[in-house]
Amino acid sequence: MISILLTLLEVTLLVLGVSLPIAKIEEFWIFSSEFSILSIAKDLITGGEILLGIVVISFGLIFPLIKIASRYTSSNFISNYNLHKFSMVDIFLISFLIFSSKVSSFFEMDLLTGFYFLLASVLLGYAQVIMNNNFIRE
Repeated sequence: MISILLTLLEVTLLVLGVSLPIAKIEEFWIFSSEFSILSIAKDLITGGEILLGIVVISFGLIFPLIKIASRYTSSNFISNYNLHKFSMVDIFLISFLIFSSKVSSFFEMDLLTGFYFLLASVLLGYAQVIMNNNFIRE
């Protein structure tokens, strides 16, 4: 029962993380913009970068949801294709942007609530996997 509640919380945090703004970029101390994973994908698709938009949606939302659901099924889809390695590509891109903003004098980047929801979802997912593995061994 607790596992199901934690999974529902993880899914909720994931959905909030990809839909709420994850960062705010200020360029030249004048221009400011906020973005979420879903808004990035929408902008890419409407800008003609359909494949890149699909990649962002796939690895930012769909594969993490499949990974969560696969804990409750006997399917080995994620482990057979090693897709779990790419499910955190959005976290990698955010960390790259943060690094870029720290070494650049042209823009600054601040993390917003969506990032923290996304991070909480990832941490909760890993905590559940660790707990499940410890219960299986005992």
